[in-house]
Amino acid sequence: MPRLGALLTVAACDAEKSGGDTGAGPCPRRDPEPPRWVPEGAEEDDTRFRHGVQAGDATPAGVVLSVWTTATRVRLRLARARGDQGWEELSAVAGLTVVDGAVALPLDGLDPDTAYNFCFEDEDGGGRSRVGRFRTAVAPGSDRVVVFGATSCLGGNEPFPSLFFAAGESLDFFCLLGDTVYADGSRTVDDYRSFYGRVLRTDGFAAVAASTSVIATWDDHEVDNNWERASLAVGQFDAAIESFRRALPQGVGPGGTGIWRSVRWGDTLEVFVLDCRGERGGGLYVSVEQMEWLKAGLRASAARFKIILNSVPITDLSAIFGVALAEDRWQGYPAQRDEILGAIEDDGITGVLWVAGDVHYAQVGLIDPAGGRAAARWEVFCGPGGSFPNPGADLFIGDAQYPFLSTAWNWCRFTCDPRAGTVRVEHIGDDGLPLSDYTLTP
Repeated sequence: MPRLGALLTVAACDAEKSGGDTGAGPCPRRDPEPPRWVPEGAEEDDTRFRHGVQAGDATPAGVVLSVWTTATRVRLRLARARGDQGWEELSAVAGLTVVDGAVALPLDGLDPDTAYNFCFEDEDGGGRSRVGRFRTAVAPGSDRVVVFGATSCLGGNEPFPSLFFAAGESLDFFCLLGDTVYADGSRTVDDYRSFYGRVLRTDGFAAVAASTSVIATWDDHEVDNNWERASLAVGQFDAAIESFRRALPQGVGPGGTGIWRSVRWGDTLEVFVLDCRGERGGGLYVSVEQMEWLKAGLRASAARFKIILNSVPITDLSAIFGVALAEDRWQGYPAQRDEILGAIEDDGITGVLWVAGDVHYAQVGLIDPAGGRAAARWEVFCGPGGSFPNPGADLFIGDAQYPFLSTAWNWCRFTCDPRAGTVRVEHIGDDGLPLSDYTLTP
């Protein structure tokens, strides 16, 4: 039976160090939004636009939008929320040519912290896509409560029931932590595309993708099981990363594979997206370039919370798994693990919260056991949204390092209050009911 965590509130061990309540008064929440926009004219066409719509990496002024379609030419229709009073339709972006069945469109010039609805319409009169929603990020110098979701590992359990509940919340954004597809054995763009197509048109995923922007990283199954770059066939990496980006629109980072990057939501939080697969090799878990970028970014960040999206956990899981499969997580690369955890402690960086997938169970836990360097730092495991549960989590009795574990299918909601200095963490199951409720002070 899945383990259902008690609904608890806990404080992090380093609450005093990280500041706690700033005394600045209650933090504002976002403005209310009107009901979903209904475009006049063309009707929704589930044949030409069967894979829904996607938005990614929202900034204060922009976002990347995409759609897969059998149409030849499409136009983007975009509407901006006017508080909770309704929608103002903006000028359409016409004449978008569909290339290999898809359109990816970066937008800029948008208003910060504002809700937008959008759809793509067949310019030859064949109907339109479903309506999608995203919200632009909070501008630098501003803060409010930010609420985001996350999951990982969608290898079954269609139509991903827990994601319907995430979609109903119109979150600020949603994180995909890896293993969104299980494309093992693929070699070509067409191979990978077929796997992404199944996920994009699965009802639960399509609903959450239409409800908010996504911030995505990958793990191994987007390419092949437990892959390293040197082991791939000629052209396989390029096919895999092209397919990943076509399915899940995103910005391109400053170096390496381009997957590692940061997305900031004002003074509330900054998301550091890691690539813990694409640069492994030669005894390194991540490239030297990626490691230096992460350390420098954490030091420089003015955001209250630094959220590190980490496809495979950095937590010391020795109490549960011993050294089994340690080579497949940070524990198998102790020098780099010590380097990043040591830099965070030595530089006194506050507000760091690690968020991970991969292991097929949910967890709220401390990164190191008592006495370890990161014994006062939290990591949250999210998912699986659909993959088979990990029986090791059910067999483990539990201890102070890991106050919550569950093998129930789930997504996780994070409510980040920068003035209180707290992140509320709630895992939500397939029935929409909470599995956990913890308030952390990173």
